[in-house]
Amino acid sequence: MEPRIETDRLVIGPWRDTDAPEALAIYGDEEVTRWLTPEMHRVPDEAAMRAVLRQWQADDVKPVSHWAVRERDAQRLVGGVALLRLAPWEDIEIGWQLARTAWGQGYAAEAGEAVARWSMHHANVDELFALVGASNERAAATARRIGMEWIGETEEYHHRRLELYRLRHDDLAYCATCEED
Repeated sequence: MEPRIETDRLVIGPWRDTDAPEALAIYGDEEVTRWLTPEMHRVPDEAAMRAVLRQWQADDVKPVSHWAVRERDAQRLVGGVALLRLAPWEDIEIGWQLARTAWGQGYAAEAGEAVARWSMHHANVDELFALVGASNERAAATARRIGMEWIGETEEYHHRRLELYRLRHDDLAYCATCEED
């Protein structure tokens, strides 16, 4: 059973088939998908979105997982967050995606931090990585707000040069905006 993670403003939980219309507003938007690594093309329609959600559900094996991010009060879907295995290594990547209507509200950092904490406290993950395109300043700022440290550029993942951020379990104690479980 997928965990349900709650923050002050968000509920993070499993995707459902019924999320397809709202998810399409996120993953059907080229302004969102153009930043994703590994590259994810814009989802063209609701049927394709439903297929993507089912594939994510089928592929998820702890700690790898995809979650929907909803506003706690309105239950409006605002984005997604994922833990992905960086092949061929055992490294785990954290990624976040938000609907454009939710940009600039701190939801990505709030969801990313919550999932990072969950993964390290409940899924035996010792460190997480975030891969950020060189021109994606918003994602780099989000990684830093989560408490991630920039460790350099890499071409080891996804066959392109990316900025690499890392968060270790021991770093959680130093995260100024984090609360212990």
